[in-house]
Amino acid sequence: MTRPSPPRPAGDTTPTEELHHLRWQDMNYVCRVVHTDPDAGHWRGPHPVAEPLLLLGGALQDMYAWPRLERRIAPHTPVILVDLPGTGTADDLPEEEGFDTLAAAALHLLDDLGLARVNVLGASYGAPIAYRMAQRRPDRVSRLLLSGATHRVTGTMRAFLREAVSHIEGTVPGPGESLDDACPALGLYADRLVSYLVNTEEHQRVQQSAAVQRLLRKQALRTTWRQARRHAACHRRVLEPALLPQGGVTGVPALVFTGEHDMTTSPRQNRDVARTIAGSTMVLLKEADHMAHLERDAEYAHLVLRFLRDEPLDGLDFAYTA
Repeated sequence: MTRPSPPRPAGDTTPTEELHHLRWQDMNYVCRVVHTDPDAGHWRGPHPVAEPLLLLGGALQDMYAWPRLERRIAPHTPVILVDLPGTGTADDLPEEEGFDTLAAAALHLLDDLGLARVNVLGASYGAPIAYRMAQRRPDRVSRLLLSGATHRVTGTMRAFLREAVSHIEGTVPGPGESLDDACPALGLYADRLVSYLVNTEEHQRVQQSAAVQRLLRKQALRTTWRQARRHAACHRRVLEPALLPQGGVTGVPALVFTGEHDMTTSPRQNRDVARTIAGSTMVLLKEADHMAHLERDAEYAHLVLRFLRDEPLDGLDFAYTA
């Protein structure tokens, strides 16, 4: 089922959206198509970038979590954002299901929208999903972009996620509280989460670090009990011993990138992922970490657009190939 955008005045290029309600394997989920085409419903037509961009975001994000990137990309090509099962407004993802199921649901989305091929950007939690899409169906993926990717969560981040899962799953709403109330038990969790997503030790070298830390903490403290349960399920998923399947990816132009100060998925971990994708390019954004899309949103979008247009990525003043 599709909810089209209302008619707009001629010449209006303000981004607008369509909602598409999807169902696959008895699970309901939904996506947004954000575009600037004045003829709503005809966004599949020619654009400066030939194929739409499907954006698969992080574990704590929903399909409304990327407004800055939307505004910068939508004038050039439609952007598809999705609440896959287990996130946002979608149905829960059964505990026994994982990234394979999510990749299949994302491919089903393309069928439902009538799209033969798309560009796919997988960020953090979305990277294993995007990787599987390109590996399974390279004919459906025009270009693959992975931001903040790793084969395996390691070190102190892994220990924190295990502790977070145990803490969230072991805490229940108090008397008179519902699952849709804010979860007050997340105060300490919020502080520690921010310290793992943002490189606080290098905050003086990361643009907008303090502002991003405040934003992330504010978002974490607004988390409801219901959302917290879903976050715990996502944390469990990223604790799998191998996030990416063996066999690599071939036949798809690929860009792997992150901030040069990323300690959540380090430059080395991203580089290891890039080595499994034939002919891929590895880029580091200067003065940024895992939250590069917030810290350097204009540069993040510019890098994405350059890759989608097959433009050179070397010689940029805000990034370097690695």
